[in-house]
Amino acid sequence: MSAAPSSPHPASPETIARMGQILEAQKRANLREGPPSAAKRKDWLNRCIGLLINHQDEIIAALNADFGARSKEMSALADIAGSIGPLKHARDNLERWMKSERRKVDPPALALFGAKAEVRFQPKGVIGIISPWNFPVNLTFAPLAGVIAAGNRAMIKPSEFTPETSALMARLFDLVFEEDEIAVITGGPDVGGAFARLPFDHLVFTGGTSIAYHVMRAAAENLTPLTLELGGKSPVIVGRSADIQKTAARVMAGKTMNAGQICLAPDYAILPKEKRDDFVSAAQAAATKMYPTIKDNPDYTAIINQRHFERIQGLVADARAKGA
Repeated sequence: MSAAPSSPHPASPETIARMGQILEAQKRANLREGPPSAAKRKDWLNRCIGLLINHQDEIIAALNADFGARSKEMSALADIAGSIGPLKHARDNLERWMKSERRKVDPPALALFGAKAEVRFQPKGVIGIISPWNFPVNLTFAPLAGVIAAGNRAMIKPSEFTPETSALMARLFDLVFEEDEIAVITGGPDVGGAFARLPFDHLVFTGGTSIAYHVMRAAAENLTPLTLELGGKSPVIVGRSADIQKTAARVMAGKTMNAGQICLAPDYAILPKEKRDDFVSAAQAAATKMYPTIKDNPDYTAIINQRHFERIQGLVADARAKGA
């Protein structure tokens, strides 16, 4: 979802009605068919894996178009392989996760009458997934792996900042899933706001803290349970015994991945004062070695849009004004 409070193309009544219809269809299917078997869950997961493998060139091309420039190798690693891993893990472990777990009877005296207690894991129903723009494929399929493994159906709202990738995912899911199994809803922030207000059985949001306030407020209208995976700060602590050259190289590899557009990108380093200059020099050398040039470099990812670029330029200007 965008940080913008409104859109020049607000969600139409038809779009909002259509989302409600899909949600109701998924809820009816869930009640009609009951919890899916392990075999069915594995089938759904294998379909997702097949989409990623069979259409990886299209996905990489769409990501490149949305970013303006994005390393093919990085897209293949982070968005394709990074999605297949969680899907396979869920597929290979879901039968164990589905097993009931015994519990002690409370009060214990009930055991004298033959009472037994266990926890049975049941699907919630229909899960909404709002995925972000920085890794739009991985951060759609990775949470979806858990959603499917738990026996749920899903509606997905990908980011409007990556329109090519979002539209492609909508087409791909439509190839192998019925709408009452998994459906993708595309559109701007107003569509995202309407999506968050739907009465899901659970809602998953990955994105910025500023947007999370709006998502949580919207979900509260239906008391929808919510999972928020938000950005944060990522300090690096460097001890006196650290290999400065190796440390700096690893820090800069993490910092420059996806041009720093990742929640795990190191934001700052905390290190002994006497190591500061050596660390700065090593970091500069490591970045230059990896990327001798930035502009028109196919191995380096572009900033997602002009607004984000201008924000970064402002941060650089502020740092220089303060003596950096």
